[in-house]
Amino acid sequence: MFNKISVTRTIASCGTAFIMSTGMGITATSVQASTFGFADIVLDFFNSGANPAFPNPNDSYGGDGIDFPVPVNTDVVLGDAPTNFADSLSLPTDSFVIVGFLDEVIIDRAGNDLAVREIGGGGERAQVFISSLLSNDMSDFIFLGIAQDDLTTSFDLGSIGFTDPVKSVKIVGLDNFGGSPGFDLVNVQGLPGSLKSVPEPTITLGIGLSMGLMGYLKKKQSTRLRQAKN
Repeated sequence: MFNKISVTRTIASCGTAFIMSTGMGITATSVQASTFGFADIVLDFFNSGANPAFPNPNDSYGGDGIDFPVPVNTDVVLGDAPTNFADSLSLPTDSFVIVGFLDEVIIDRAGNDLAVREIGGGGERAQVFISSLLSNDMSDFIFLGIAQDDLTTSFDLGSIGFTDPVKSVKIVGLDNFGGSPGFDLVNVQGLPGSLKSVPEPTITLGIGLSMGLMGYLKKKQSTRLRQAKN
């Protein structure tokens, strides 16, 4: 487990990406070009196996905008999803995902500060925890509230007296309801008015994640080249 992570921003011709490292191994599973206000990185994921069709701890499934349940990448919960036919990550009972914010933090202002979006109307629920650290250590998190199904549930940090900036959010599924069993998470967002930009982070590279980022950037660049040719 880690509870403090160094971050570096890498600028390439194909966009902005992020590297995270502890210097001794990492569970961060996905990075994405930043969309301000929305979670940028998956810090951790666990599938409890409560859905027998996807029994393994690393099995990630949900909806791809058309079909469900189908295998999906955990990074479907990163960034914005402006359409009603959004990709989602299903979290059955005791499954969880932890996402982090890299170029901003969420702070307590008047009214609601943080939002969790779920798609589908099967009665699903999830627990929401927050941390002032980029962390996957449960001891760093505090319970914020319960997210509802088929809508965006908004939370006021002031409702629990939380005054530190939020950098990580953990979502834990509470049931196996719905056609894709579990809480169908679309994204996590810091609401306008409750966002604060953070300074450029210091450079600390982990070898494994650095290699992963290079592959990510190469894939994005190849995609753009193909699109340009077409």
